Amino acid sequence: MTSQQFSTIARMLLLYSGLPLLIAFPTLLIGQIKVMSYNTHYCVGMNKENSLKDIAALIKQTAPDIVGLQEIGDSAMAAELGKLSDMYFVFGPSLGKMDGYGDAVLSKYPFVYDGNHSIPSASSSRYQAMSVTIDFSKKSSKLGKVRLINTHFDWLKTIGSKQARLATVDVIEEAFFQAAPIPTILTGDLNAQPASVELEKLKKYGWVDSGEPGTHKTIPSTQPAHQIDYILFRGKEDFAVKSFSVLYGVLSSDHLPVVAELTLLKK
Repeated sequence: MTSQQFSTIARMLLLYSGLPLLIAFPTLLIGQIKVMSYNTHYCVGMNKENSLKDIAALIKQTAPDIVGLQEIGDSAMAAELGKLSDMYFVFGPSLGKMDGYGDAVLSKYPFVYDGNHSIPSASSSRYQAMSVTIDFSKKSSKLGKVRLINTHFDWLKTIGSKQARLATVDVIEEAFFQAAPIPTILTGDLNAQPASVELEKLKKYGWVDSGEPGTHKTIPSTQPAHQIDYILFRGKEDFAVKSFSVLYGVLSSDHLPVVAELTLLKK
């Protein structure tokens, strides 16, 4: 069979399966990764009661490969969520201490903790961006290492907070993109809407919003009005989006969780 014939057959199979035709020969599909991002509101539900067990149960039911969690109370909360959801975990403290608030990453598969960097804030809150490198070879021999960056941007609707969010994009570049590049995913509460200058700056660096095209609303969870929670990936050459969804109706936080199924590509 000639390469031209193989290319034609590959395109027909992609069309039949519903995958986008932008995946052109000789690009091959090598595996899928299911990602969740969720601002847990420190595991306080809309009924003002502790929702930790409900959140862990939701994670188990959704069965993501990796999860970026924001607004985690402390390392003990991260550990309990990891235990109940049967996943590896790491806590990224915002205040530099394990008994203070921060964010967390959960993973079905082993990972290396790359580090945690403070990011700019014009509010009284402190934030950070954390990163892990997950080894997906146990899921599939074709899958290798993928980086996940998890973060929570400053939240005020002020010029100072907007500038802090814009500066955070540069911090992420300097902190995590100086070494040899690998396929990278970013989860987070970015406190910025899809048409914002913050999202536009991320896209200029090469980030792709896995929820586009489409309109998604993630906050408040009771009557969602706009989107500030995202799953981004770095480069159309590394990933294609199989699906993106908001888990509407979940009231375990003031935010709604978002889930993306990403197809990792190999050229």
